Amino acid sequence: MGSIGKELERLLQVGRPIFLDGIRQFLLARSTLIIAALLLTPCLLSGWYWYDNRGETETQVIDGDPLHEFMADMFYGLAFHVYLPMVMALVALLGAAELLDSEFQKNTMQLLRTSPVRMYEILLPKLLAGTVGTFFAVGVPLTCLYFALLVHAGSFGLREHLPLLWAALGTLLLASLAYSGIFLLINALVRRPLPVSLVYWLVWEVIMSSGSSQRFTVMHYLRSFAFPRLDYLGIVADDLNLVIENTSGDLPELVSIATDPLQAVAVLLALTAVTMLLSTRLLERKQF
Repeated sequence: MGSIGKELERLLQVGRPIFLDGIRQFLLARSTLIIAALLLTPCLLSGWYWYDNRGETETQVIDGDPLHEFMADMFYGLAFHVYLPMVMALVALLGAAELLDSEFQKNTMQLLRTSPVRMYEILLPKLLAGTVGTFFAVGVPLTCLYFALLVHAGSFGLREHLPLLWAALGTLLLASLAYSGIFLLINALVRRPLPVSLVYWLVWEVIMSSGSSQRFTVMHYLRSFAFPRLDYLGIVADDLNLVIENTSGDLPELVSIATDPLQAVAVLLALTAVTMLLSTRLLERKQF
């Protein structure tokens, strides 16, 4: 126990400045600031519209549904079909390049290799910086979007759909961790990480994210984690592409292949651990 305590103390002492520097790099990167500004724009426009028409929209009915349900459905669509599968992955991808590839470009990784600091003591703080940076860069605009949309339905709408916001933020946190690990591994593996990361994301996570092959994607486990938390909205497995067509019967039918939420979390944590282990081994053997 004493040796474990010393290792943790050393990791905190060595990793803290690396983590803080990584957060600063991530959040102040031009790409992060541009994406955050673009994400905040619709929130500001929606908030301005509410302020200009406050008190006039809370009791409206759109297409037969109360306004709060309409706004919740809109937030669900944006959060789980735009922010999480696309915006978050893009932010994590660019952030990983900022955190690791820039170290190679500036030759700081070479200097760190000659110091007593071990490779996992460098990579683990960078993983945490990528996770926290991605979560805040996407989570803050996502939370603003929730309030900007649901405020139109008054305080009832804001309270009624808080489980939807928690589901989105919880899924975002897991996604930030898993994708940061994958993109850091790609940065450790190849000389040109950005195009390789884009190809991985488009081919593996987007094209393969439906049908039975989706079990090999991160998105499947993220959707499986979120699925039971969206049940109160009437969201079914087909809405999240968590189905396959069963043709064994007389008539084809759609069958849910959603993974148990706890198993989904375990898979994502295990994946992150494996990517960190591989990244550490690769960089320990890499010639600079």
